Amino acid sequence: MSEPRPDVRNSDIGRAYTELARITRRASIRARGSESILSVVDQSLVDFVVQHEGCMAIDIARYLRLNRSTISRQLSGLLAAGLIRTVDGGTGNAKPLVATDAGRAALDRSVQLHRDALDERLASWSDDDIALLAGLLERLGAADEAGLPMPGRPATS
Repeated sequence: MSEPRPDVRNSDIGRAYTELARITRRASIRARGSESILSVVDQSLVDFVVQHEGCMAIDIARYLRLNRSTISRQLSGLLAAGLIRTVDGGTGNAKPLVATDAGRAALDRSVQLHRDALDERLASWSDDDIALLAGLLERLGAADEAGLPMPGRPATS
């Protein structure tokens, strides 16, 4: 096996970053172009609530490493739109959140639009290439999420 070359590795990481940023930007543009799709931020928040039913705004703020007031503003829009709702429990103003049927449907439509766009772009790829891409992205996602504070997981210092 050849000796690793830091300049090549650095260049390849730069290329990967550039492509991931472009793909994310295009997804944001695609979301703005359709009223039937959630914004990237709204999709992320509704998805978080679906994945972590009963979470609270503080859980989302910790996970995204954002100020609680920023998350509260975003969530108030989703509450007003009827995409999420609060349920009994919690203390004071801290109320558990769940997605409504309308929120789940909006999330499903939004995800489907992005999946359709991805399917279109991968139409000429081999099954092996798609499997390789999926596996590498899962690996990247797992490494990225490892240190994030999740509801039900003790916060790391």
